[in-house]
Amino acid sequence: MAPFSAFTTAVPTLFASVHHRIMRGMLLLLALFCVSSFTACLPSDPPLDTTGDLRIENIVTGTGATISADTNVVTQVGVQYSERLLNGTFITGTTTTFLLVDNLTMIPGLDQGLRGMRVGGERTITVPPRLAFGNRQFGTIPPNSTMVYNVKLNSTEVFLIEDLVVGTGAEAKFNSNVAVRYVGRLRNGQIFDNTTPGGAPFTFRIGANSVIRGWDIGVNGMKVGGRRRLTIPSLLGYGSRGQGSIPPNSTLIFEIDLETVF
Repeated sequence: MAPFSAFTTAVPTLFASVHHRIMRGMLLLLALFCVSSFTACLPSDPPLDTTGDLRIENIVTGTGATISADTNVVTQVGVQYSERLLNGTFITGTTTTFLLVDNLTMIPGLDQGLRGMRVGGERTITVPPRLAFGNRQFGTIPPNSTMVYNVKLNSTEVFLIEDLVVGTGAEAKFNSNVAVRYVGRLRNGQIFDNTTPGGAPFTFRIGANSVIRGWDIGVNGMKVGGRRRLTIPSLLGYGSRGQGSIPPNSTLIFEIDLETVF
């Protein structure tokens, strides 16, 4: 009786196992079908339109300072501009605003189109999709949109990095921890911050966003024993909000001595 009892017990178990596997397979196929159907229904980005060239038309040729054509030079510019689609649809506009020409803007064509402009000048910059917002929807801007910018340049200010003493020790690089001594002044000569003479140096890690962006850029590449003067436009400092005794939209001037890289 024992073998029979084992057989009669095993048969239902076997059928249950087979049935379970069949149901699991059917559910898997159903899930794959649903995912495939759902994905097919989702809107997809159209192919990127790679046609069209950047077009620059000078309406008024300025007579003031020129925005550098060197892509390694970071410049803060004061502009008035409007942004439109090629069909004339208005997107946005400003009376006065500050922008960085730094080769890192989300609209590469605007960055390229501003270079070489002179203060007092007015320019129309027509930017093809590949140099604007590409093949994706951006707010109210449709995919593959050609953008038209009408820009008046009111001011330029270069981020100056001057080596007063070139160091001979270890070089500070991105993600380096460094120890520095410094004095910070406004353009009028007023000292707003400094390391305490005889006290501990100030330490930070380059690129960790623990200091103003002007320091992350400006200290990078220094060597121990070196001294640099950084003249930092406000967008790379404390911007329109200011900080403590630093007024809004202030240019900051720092002299920095690099003591240690660790």
